Amino acid sequence: MKKIIIGGLLMAPSVAFAALGGVQNLVVALSGIVNLLAPMFLALAVAVFFWGLVKYIANASDEAAKEGGKTLMIWGMIAIFIMVALWSILGWVQTTLELTGDIDTGATPNFSLPT
Repeated sequence: MKKIIIGGLLMAPSVAFAALGGVQNLVVALSGIVNLLAPMFLALAVAVFFWGLVKYIANASDEAAKEGGKTLMIWGMIAIFIMVALWSILGWVQTTLELTGDIDTGATPNFSLPT
């Protein structure tokens, strides 16, 4: 029983560092996904906003279509705000925790090259 307790105590630092690596890998992976998708969604939100603007201007005499354009512009602005906020919050977290680089799987090759 004492061996199990001592072994557990000796393994505690490696488990703690493994947990930190897991969080770092998660933030780096999430950052990579957001950095890939954010510009596309931001462009889509800007397109929705401008489509609403065109709809609003083109249907100046029709109140129902004008209201539809106004709704599209509002949703476009909300989407732009959410995307920029998400992008900046994730960048702030990554900078604050100094999490940069590639995902570390922890795997090391088990072979050596012949010399």
